Amino acid sequence: MAARLERFLAEVAPELEARVTSWRPISGGYSRVTAVADVQCAGGVEERFVLRSDPPSGKTVFDSDRDDEWALLTSLTDVDAVTIPCPRWYDATGDAFGTKTIVMDHVVGTPLQLTLGGGDDVAARTTYLEVAAALNRIPIDALPSTMARPASWDERIDEAIDIYDHAERELSGSDPFIRYVIAWLRASRPTPVPLGVVHGDFQPGNILVADGRPPVVIDWEFTRIGDPREDIGYYSGSPLPNSLYQADPDAFLAQYRELMGYTEEQVNRDVVEYFFILGMAQLFVQMMRGADSLAQGGKPGVMATFLINSLSYFHDRYLDICTSGARR
Repeated sequence: MAARLERFLAEVAPELEARVTSWRPISGGYSRVTAVADVQCAGGVEERFVLRSDPPSGKTVFDSDRDDEWALLTSLTDVDAVTIPCPRWYDATGDAFGTKTIVMDHVVGTPLQLTLGGGDDVAARTTYLEVAAALNRIPIDALPSTMARPASWDERIDEAIDIYDHAERELSGSDPFIRYVIAWLRASRPTPVPLGVVHGDFQPGNILVADGRPPVVIDWEFTRIGDPREDIGYYSGSPLPNSLYQADPDAFLAQYRELMGYTEEQVNRDVVEYFFILGMAQLFVQMMRGADSLAQGGKPGVMATFLINSLSYFHDRYLDICTSGARR
């Protein structure tokens, strides 16, 4: 791959006279293949790049589109609200690397998740929620014209619910549990808020922090226009340790309301639980499809255990949320 990168850089940026001195895969972003490369350029200048590629066909659970991600990243470079790694070049055909690949600047920083001393880390909670508020300041008009724009809040909620509905109809067998969840989502809509940018995987591992520098947000592959509370709902159910939400939900939500300008009716524990289910829609249905493929004799692969365990976990969470009103 180092040789491929050298040939690619010679084509897209011949003035660099680039020579790759190291190449190694890195962890994180497990739905994509990610590597970091050190490059020596003309005049002895050294640069470090991150390459983000599609994995081989059939080797991932979660699907997303590199064309869409590249368009989004390049549009965000002109937005002051958030800081991202600078996108440099894109192999849109896959001819250079064997698969579509984004090349971006490497950013020195530590994932916020790895800095947590505990869920009650108020400084980390503040960083996380300030970034959430920054996402909401991204102008929708600045996003790629190809990104779907719901005509209204109700249309967006319907679209998200329909993700579950369409997936359930595609399964090889009927799933009454998912139909029950769909009915609950349709009947339990919360108070609307203005639509905005939804990151789609907004957890502390995707925020890089370093002293003296604004937080850097990474992994934009599931970004969409929707209800901003989808991000907070998604994170509220994260199984990652030291949850900033689970440690003190009331303090978390009070700070979120203040930063976003929401009322308590618009953001409370019940609303967050609703958006946990709604915010998980795209990822959950891909897990459903993966598990259905396994049930039909598909190759189990390394993700089989992840699929089964995840579906069991989310089934239990969904059922608890949907029945909590009846218990109260």
